[in-house]
Amino acid sequence: MNIVFDPFLANWALIAAAVIAVALAGVSLIMSWKGGVFRTIAIAGLFALLLNPLIRVAEQTPLDDIALILVDKSASQSLDGRDVITTETAARLEAAITALGGVEPRIIEFDGAEETRTVAALKSALADTPRARLGGVFIITDGQAADAQDANLPLTVDAPVHLLLTGRKGERDRKITLTNAPRYGIVGQPVRVSFRIDDLGPDETIIDNPASAIVVLRINGEEVLRQPAPFGVEASFDTPLGRPGRTIVELEVAPLDGELTTRNNIAVLPITAIRDRLRVLLISGEPHPGERVWRNLLKSDPAVDLVHFTILRPIDKNDGTPVSELALIQFPQNELFIDKLMEFDLLIFDRYTYRAVLDSFHFDNIARYVEQGGGILIAAGPEYNGARSLASRRNLSFILPAIPAGGAVERAYRPLVTDLGKRHPVTDNLPEEGFWGRWLRIMPVTQLRGQALLSGPDDAPLLILDRVGKGRIGLLLSDHVWLWARGFDGGGPHAELLRRIAHWLMKEPELEEEALSLTGAGEALVIHRRTMGEDAPAVVVTAPDGKQSDYALTETSPGIYEARIENAPRGLYRARSDALFAVGAVGLAAAPEFVDVVSSRKPLAALTQASGGGVFSTRNGERAAPPSVRKVRGASARAGADWAGVVARGAARIDTIKDKPLAPPLAWLVLIAAALLTGWLVEGGRFRRRRPI
Repeated sequence: MNIVFDPFLANWALIAAAVIAVALAGVSLIMSWKGGVFRTIAIAGLFALLLNPLIRVAEQTPLDDIALILVDKSASQSLDGRDVITTETAARLEAAITALGGVEPRIIEFDGAEETRTVAALKSALADTPRARLGGVFIITDGQAADAQDANLPLTVDAPVHLLLTGRKGERDRKITLTNAPRYGIVGQPVRVSFRIDDLGPDETIIDNPASAIVVLRINGEEVLRQPAPFGVEASFDTPLGRPGRTIVELEVAPLDGELTTRNNIAVLPITAIRDRLRVLLISGEPHPGERVWRNLLKSDPAVDLVHFTILRPIDKNDGTPVSELALIQFPQNELFIDKLMEFDLLIFDRYTYRAVLDSFHFDNIARYVEQGGGILIAAGPEYNGARSLASRRNLSFILPAIPAGGAVERAYRPLVTDLGKRHPVTDNLPEEGFWGRWLRIMPVTQLRGQALLSGPDDAPLLILDRVGKGRIGLLLSDHVWLWARGFDGGGPHAELLRRIAHWLMKEPELEEEALSLTGAGEALVIHRRTMGEDAPAVVVTAPDGKQSDYALTETSPGIYEARIENAPRGLYRARSDALFAVGAVGLAAAPEFVDVVSSRKPLAALTQASGGGVFSTRNGERAAPPSVRKVRGASARAGADWAGVVARGAARIDTIKDKPLAPPLAWLVLIAAALLTGWLVEGGRFRRRRPI
């Protein structure tokens, strides 16, 4: 019950009336304090009548207090039977809270496949709970939280937060951590990778271990090093980057007996190697319409450093001019083809004819350059046949995939993609294949090896690609690609075709004809395999938990095979098919959920300390052992060694409200009249004592 006011006048009118009333009361008291007292009482009664005081009586229904039970269902809770302990603890805790009477337990589950966000779950639960009824919060968890830094934020509710840890006493785990993990590097320049090994006990205490653990280093799936490494000390090694694309570095430490999981015993680092600059040496044997096509293509790429030489003097002009003067400048054959040849990523001979500028030693070095990993492309015209052809150079001919079989065939034809070409990334899905323009010349050859990706008239090979040792060689058997560039007969994709050929010769990874990749697509893992073979072997996939499975692939297009693993567990996957190796992930590759897995009170200690809650181990062997629960009031202790408190809030729901006047208006009028009459009588001396005469 309380007193409220329902005034008859607006607020501004009440303020004005109050000012007038105070002024009148003051004047009355100054003129006659005896009568002024009663007039003041009358004025106060009149003001009270205007305020209209009411007695408000509310009918209330007591409400139960609320105890929140937050249940951690994250992935790390599945380790070592924690999920069973969690379920049993929640059930027993709910029963104990219900037995208190007047307390409503509410169970709220939150999960986390890649990370546990306990503080976010707590804030969400508090937002849906009436603060006047909240008596306490119980969090059943292993204590690990990715948003633990937010635990220092003060709660806006006066209720204890209790932490019930599901970990086993004495549990331990070993993990390997990359402390310096560069994601990019330059081809040919090693990168430094650093790591540290730690053995952790309960509450993330570091176990002092004077021994060492065996660490295995794998690069692209192949083991390259196995040696012991000390604990708690940063160790480093240099990773070679011998080719462009991804280099996959794996570090795996030997497991610890009885540890919680081995998922954090492996660290995987994909390093993307890029070339600083692509250096291309273009040698044009004579001026011709297609020469500018090559030059424009290579000069338009800002990542390419082009060195271009053209021999301007026709070979059939025999006027006794010395060979050394067949160029505008001295041709640096020794510098280019002996001293600095290995610095180039690609060598292109565009309609080159032997003119005694290069000798057998130079051609021998060119062949050695290819065998040791270089790339060479021969764009041939009529000069490819005859005694001055590159195919007639004995030191070079043995690496060529085809030898001349006669003079040039002058005949209109449309280049066609062969069956092999439809499977090869260089010629697969070239745009507008059905609308390509015609070429007018092709060099007939006898193919010795390699793969013919384009063909001309009568299925004659037009583009042949081959691998020689560690290097690659390409043979384009026509000099009429420039017709596409000029739009003759509709033109064609000259820039895309030449770009793909050049980049395949320089070993760009996206153009590898044998490739394997893993890609996460939502909750699924997609296996993608490209091959030139008629069939693709099964792929062996290693799941995040270390289990290996074989997956058969289905051809989706020529040379492309796929398999899809639905509802794949989140984490890092590794796959192997023949000599190919790939890694991929569903979700995060190195999920924080499995980086630190030992049960710990440290991350959420700020929550319990600020609220007066307690931290309890709720596990006894293979059984749940939650603390007892009791009601507490006010500022008394909220947790003990083996008990957790729920604050009695005493909240209630208001059902009805009844108002009645503090006094009827007639009573206020009687009070006013009586006060005025009494004042008048006092001032008139009616109550004065008469003296006897």
